[in-house]
Amino acid sequence: MNIFTRIARWLRRTPEPERRREAPGRRSRATGGVPQNAQPAGAASITPSTNAAMSADAVRSAIRKGFNATQPVTAARHLHGRQQEMDLLVEGVLDRGNHAMIFGGRGTGKTSLARVFANVADNRGYLVFYMACEPGQDFTSLISPFLDAARGNVPRSPATDAPIVVGPRDVVETLAEHGQRKFIFILDEFDRITDPAVLGELSRTMKLLSDAALPVHILAVGIASGLSQLIEGHESLRRHMTAVPIVRIDTAAVFDLIDRGAAQAGLNFSDAARETIAHVACGSPYHVRLFCALACLETLRQRKTVVEMPATLAGMMRAVDDWTITNPTDAALFHEAIDLGAGHWPVIEQLVRAAIIPPGLAPEQQAPHIDRDGPVLEILRRAMHARPGSNALMFRDSLAPQFLLGMLSASRHGDHLTRRVVSLVEGQRQSAAS
Repeated sequence: MNIFTRIARWLRRTPEPERRREAPGRRSRATGGVPQNAQPAGAASITPSTNAAMSADAVRSAIRKGFNATQPVTAARHLHGRQQEMDLLVEGVLDRGNHAMIFGGRGTGKTSLARVFANVADNRGYLVFYMACEPGQDFTSLISPFLDAARGNVPRSPATDAPIVVGPRDVVETLAEHGQRKFIFILDEFDRITDPAVLGELSRTMKLLSDAALPVHILAVGIASGLSQLIEGHESLRRHMTAVPIVRIDTAAVFDLIDRGAAQAGLNFSDAARETIAHVACGSPYHVRLFCALACLETLRQRKTVVEMPATLAGMMRAVDDWTITNPTDAALFHEAIDLGAGHWPVIEQLVRAAIIPPGLAPEQQAPHIDRDGPVLEILRRAMHARPGSNALMFRDSLAPQFLLGMLSASRHGDHLTRRVVSLVEGQRQSAAS
């Protein structure tokens, strides 16, 4: 898949008629968003727009749009709780001319932030190009597609034309030929680049671009270790980098996300359902959308318009079952921990929440639990590893903690789960196990 196919998939939106660009290597202009600092009217009091005439298929479509957990968002109005991070990016890159890196855990909305920022940069006159990094890429394969796109060339076919090896200085000289034409290169999934030589060349490229005062900026999107690796590649790059850490969104932003999605789907959430999802999701936009979408679908199946606790718990357990198929090892460990009994559940939750919040589960937090509830930590440690450059523990699967909390919530509120739902969940587990 070449870079232009990636761009089309990543920036899939309707361009304005007068700005429509069909040629390879050109950016599309976003429409339909709201200014970054603007708040939609009535944001604090959103009510569902129920429509009795809507078909079940139309409601399902509205649920998918309101709580899309599979794709990053593109519009500023859907970027909940990220105004501070957006302001930092705009000031650092567009106003001060720095390069930048967005870093955080999976499901925190890094790519969504990058996409909305791309729209802002587009409105400022930048040509924005995107590529997801791949393991094993050398510097030439990493940077050449951007150069081809900047020149407006169709990328060479590897089968017919051997790639020309380029270095950091070649990149700067090529881009300097475009004078003051403004570019932003976005490198998503940056943590896939692990070769120190490639990271060093990229660091040098960023430094040379800054020294040459070219309006060309690189935005990397990945995890925290990628930032330190870039800095190690060229220490003086610190002066030219804007670091944007992505943390969990706060409870108010979670409630806003739930209410807006519910309004779009023509549904409503009970207070208990909203609070349970916020409690379990721990500020992860991905988990909020996932749990809400499945709870809404269960509510639709029940022919109701209010999402209540039974549907919420059923949605969480469906999400757990889907995740279990992809990570049966950790799921088995979580079941083992929960099966220790209700007396151990508060300790499980305390350990999970400590491991979610950076820098992770520190040794001083572990010691009391080793003495008092050794089996809990002994089991959960098998699903964890030490953070890079630290002895603090984090979950290897960064999406896993919320699924464990969802399992705990279902165990605590089992009286809300209908026999039909429990039977369905157990059947899925047996199918996955077999």
